[in-house]
Amino acid sequence: MYYYIFGITDKGNYREQNEDCILIDHEVINSGSYESTVAAPFIAAVCDGVGGENAGEVASELCLRHLSILEYNSGVDMKRTLIDVHNKIKKQGVRAENAANMQTTLCCLAVDEESRAMCINVGDSRMYRYVNGTIRQISVDQSYARYMYEHGRIEDVSELEPQYQNAIISSIGSTLNEPDVAQTPLVADFGKEPDDMIIIVSDGVSDYVSEEEMVVGLGLDLSVSEKLGAIMELALTNGGTDNVSVVGIKPYLDDHELKTLTAKKAVEKTVSVQDMLESQKPENAETVEEKKPDEQAKLFSDTVDELMSQMNESIDFLKQI
Repeated sequence: MYYYIFGITDKGNYREQNEDCILIDHEVINSGSYESTVAAPFIAAVCDGVGGENAGEVASELCLRHLSILEYNSGVDMKRTLIDVHNKIKKQGVRAENAANMQTTLCCLAVDEESRAMCINVGDSRMYRYVNGTIRQISVDQSYARYMYEHGRIEDVSELEPQYQNAIISSIGSTLNEPDVAQTPLVADFGKEPDDMIIIVSDGVSDYVSEEEMVVGLGLDLSVSEKLGAIMELALTNGGTDNVSVVGIKPYLDDHELKTLTAKKAVEKTVSVQDMLESQKPENAETVEEKKPDEQAKLFSDTVDELMSQMNESIDFLKQI
């Protein structure tokens, strides 16, 4: 089994600098895109410097620089490794001017020499698994809003003061506490299904693109890089004000499959999920009845009007999590 990985990161439309950073195997990227083909073992990750703290862009890049030199395998204790990284970033923050308490999130896919895959996350950057036209979040947001919601203290994120709505309760580099390193093995073998893909994003994407919209983007007849670029562009089109990062990991068996994954379909233009939906809209499309939850898989073969309605309804719910 081999793996095609594509990643892209950008400062977005409003921020002066990019505090996101991505890791693809041993390459650290803080601007633009990068693609690679790798064999197991490897690591791919997204870091997002914590807003409101000093030098978030330094913390995110430092975290991934440390991980980039790690020779990962099944014998590596990732929790201990990340606690060590945390301590190094914390110490550097104390010593460096204007970097005290610099922090970052981390969401990482680690695949060992036996192709066993694990999600490792600290903070609220997210990992999704897309299989056969459906998507599921693998990581668990370590956010204040989620903590309050799960403990029954709020019913909606809007009940929190604005400064707490996007706050996280765990990070790498914090001087207040050690990170809660969550490790979640993938239940089903990664790559067992022919249409199996991992997507890692910063909250600049997940806050503005619903899971339904991601399904639409990933289902387009485009190369992997174009699909992920379309999802990132949609986050900005939907009003995103943060930095944006997306990394996709797709297993493949041979060169023929790799060519299919990387063949560019849209030349010299940015692909828009919304434009693609409109281009596929049938003439004189009639509105159909709303589908039941167990019929979700059929939504995307029905009219575009119904699909867009379902996506818009889900946005508010996902932002509460």
